[in-house]
Amino acid sequence: MTDDDTAADPGGEQLEPGEWVLAESSDPIATARRRHGAAGAMLAAGLFGIDVALGRKPREDIPVVVAANSEPTDIDSEGIEIALDGNTTVVSPALPRSEPQSNQR
Repeated sequence: MTDDDTAADPGGEQLEPGEWVLAESSDPIATARRRHGAAGAMLAAGLFGIDVALGRKPREDIPVVVAANSEPTDIDSEGIEIALDGNTTVVSPALPRSEPQSNQR
């Protein structure tokens, strides 16, 4: 489809030039056949077959939420102070800003 063509979407509405409609179910093998010919379709089908044969499940990352009792401290500009016990406190002041160093000579 070129930008000059108009096409009807599944609902029967006329689309503007250059507007695309994505199919509800994607067929990667047909897409590979359209874009890269028969060799692309065979390669895509083979890779999907290997994926199924290995039986790997997609990795599902869980969201990590950390509760804090206050806003985080910007240690680059404010430094940090940690009280270890009643008599001991560790203090690290903020370092002065310096120019970035480059490896060019």
